[in-house]
Amino acid sequence: MSAHPRLLALATAVLLATTAVLSSATQVTAAEPTGRGGSNFTWFRLDGCDREPYSTISAFHQAEPEIRSVLKQLYDGGQRRLRIGIFHQRGHAPGGTVMDSAGGNLSAQNRANLSGFLAAIKQAGFLEVEVAFHPIGVNDPHGWKSFSASHYAENRDLIGNLRPLIAAAGIPYTIDLLNEGLPMTSESVLKDYSTRLWADYTARFGKGDTVGFSMTVWIANRVETMASVYGGNLPDVFDVHLYGDDRGNGDEYEQFVAAHQAMAERGYSQGWIIGEVHYADAAAAGKIRRAMADTGRTVFYLTQWPWTRAKRCPDVDVAPPTDFAAYLAEGF
Repeated sequence: MSAHPRLLALATAVLLATTAVLSSATQVTAAEPTGRGGSNFTWFRLDGCDREPYSTISAFHQAEPEIRSVLKQLYDGGQRRLRIGIFHQRGHAPGGTVMDSAGGNLSAQNRANLSGFLAAIKQAGFLEVEVAFHPIGVNDPHGWKSFSASHYAENRDLIGNLRPLIAAAGIPYTIDLLNEGLPMTSESVLKDYSTRLWADYTARFGKGDTVGFSMTVWIANRVETMASVYGGNLPDVFDVHLYGDDRGNGDEYEQFVAAHQAMAERGYSQGWIIGEVHYADAAAAGKIRRAMADTGRTVFYLTQWPWTRAKRCPDVDVAPPTDFAAYLAEGF
């Protein structure tokens, strides 16, 4: 399969950025993001800490005017790219964020909702969308004690069945095959899952429209598994999540530099999408920009996750994610 047009452009940007860095013998070129970013937009409202009824996908047919209004707010606030999540589990009851994926597909209503939401994103003027798959509960290989062939097949088939809807929306897109699915060296079952899924997906569709598997804390250790998961067929762009903390994981600068160095040692010059980072966080924005300048690693764009460093609720404490000013100030 020929390379996806968006990722051809990304690969060209990586080559140009790398050439610029190598041309200077004394100073690393201060990298600039190559595109304007935005937010992960999977919830349009919170009720206290309850996000479940307010999914931009499963509730789209009931809340389309409100979701379109929020898209306009995000766009008017300077955001130009979004990341959206497909949360799913076999047999899950309807009415919340998590959608039933039994049989490797969503319901007709949820499929129509996904198409409608993507159309609304395009109509609002956004330039690009990343779609990330979030299997939950028994479908989530992060929690498996042993490999589940039936749940694996369901997750794989769901991606294959939704991909035509994503492509038909007519907006440049990339797919994250499993959110934070690049394993650490100690995660043997997850490694088996991701290796199989990469082989199956690329055999059918090629690699041109996917970031493979996004990666989060202890990224440098995860880099060690890339050769096994991807073989000699690595993605053209990586999706990296940076959540700095004071609990031993390092801050955003330290995580960025460690990940960059681990990749550089292996000759992985691909640019990054920073797919998740704390919401409206000036400290994170500044540290990431400094790391870009110090390493020369290309960042294509950044999408904040709607969770502040204060963590006022589990996993998500802001909806809708309208404030992008801290990242705009640093050029993201």
